[in-house]
Amino acid sequence: MKNTFRANASIVKVILYLNLFYVFFYVLLKPQGISFSKIAISCLLLSSLALLIYFSAKNIKKLKQINRTPRVIYFLLILWCVITIIRGFSLNLQDWITNLGNIYMAPAWLTPLFLIIGVNLSNWSKAYKAISFMLGLMVFFFFLSFIFPFKYPQWSWLLRPVNLAFIVFFYRSNILNKTLFFLATIAYLFITDATSHRVDYIFFALSITFVLIDKASQVNLRKLLFWQVIIIYVLVLLVIFLMGYAYFADTVNLLVEYQDSRTFLFTELFTELNKNEYYYGRGSLGTYYSDFFERTTRYYHLKGNTGWKGDEPERITIEVGYLQMILKGGFIMFFLHLYFMLYGVYLGIFKSKNKFTRRLGVFILIITILSIISFRPRFTPIFIFLWMAIGTVLNKKNREMNDEEINNLLK
Repeated sequence: MKNTFRANASIVKVILYLNLFYVFFYVLLKPQGISFSKIAISCLLLSSLALLIYFSAKNIKKLKQINRTPRVIYFLLILWCVITIIRGFSLNLQDWITNLGNIYMAPAWLTPLFLIIGVNLSNWSKAYKAISFMLGLMVFFFFLSFIFPFKYPQWSWLLRPVNLAFIVFFYRSNILNKTLFFLATIAYLFITDATSHRVDYIFFALSITFVLIDKASQVNLRKLLFWQVIIIYVLVLLVIFLMGYAYFADTVNLLVEYQDSRTFLFTELFTELNKNEYYYGRGSLGTYYSDFFERTTRYYHLKGNTGWKGDEPERITIEVGYLQMILKGGFIMFFLHLYFMLYGVYLGIFKSKNKFTRRLGVFILIITILSIISFRPRFTPIFIFLWMAIGTVLNKKNREMNDEEINNLLK
């Protein structure tokens, strides 16, 4: 039994670090075309995927630790993800390469398998070490970037977990790791400013705000505040999908002036999809036509290939998390994901007897909110930890532990 536990723990550790190094080298080297570096980096991705599938199949019985209803719905989610992936394959070799080698394609829809890893709460000790290593690596290269001309885009993929560290791990970390998290936060905010990724400011602000709410001394006040946040989120979601994102954006603009960069995405996608595609999506390699980027590309060429070209008119991904789900797997994919995100929030925040699983519920809530404007699913650390968090809070045994039991388990 102990040998099996150690073997599983080792596999989890390898999966996490393979993904970490894949994203790190991808962000740092940005390989293009067919090259040795591209092949080597892709091998890291494929190895982590293969190990994830192997581990999930081997430990599928662990799902008996969660209630029957979410367990059945989880099997439906995995089935639909597999169908979505299969629809992306064809007789064209390039389709296979893109589907398996792109973190937005097939790997993104295999990320929910990390729920099985999260069912065992002790796996968070491996995640904690991986996060600390990841942030330490990025802090080192951040300071190195003042000497060497590194480019910052996508660095946030490896720095965003500092929000999870702040929410879940900071209160139980030693002074060395607290210092590391502080330096990583500086790097994260600097790079956010340098790349103008506004969503990362929102991510960080929500993390601070919700931790302060969670620290409220009165339990009833804390629950009331979180209920209000969830109700507002649900109302916003209903307004967006029933009345249109433009209506929501115009309403917000009356209160706070900001530059809207999302309305056209909603409009273009829903104009493009037919009735059946609303339900089923277009598969993991599904694309949609963007009139906006058609016009920016045409203007770019008219100006002699100067200025901002924008993306290609035929787009294979879309920046908004929920829209990406709908494009690839339709509203079926969207509602299956939303079920686990909201149910995870409810169990984590309102049904936990310890701070750790309650804070995981807070983390799930933040990702759930941000998926309205960004955070398209991909095979990167933040989504790995999202599904681990969902798996952890679905297990009643984890939620029933007290803080002392959690601390002893995660030593």
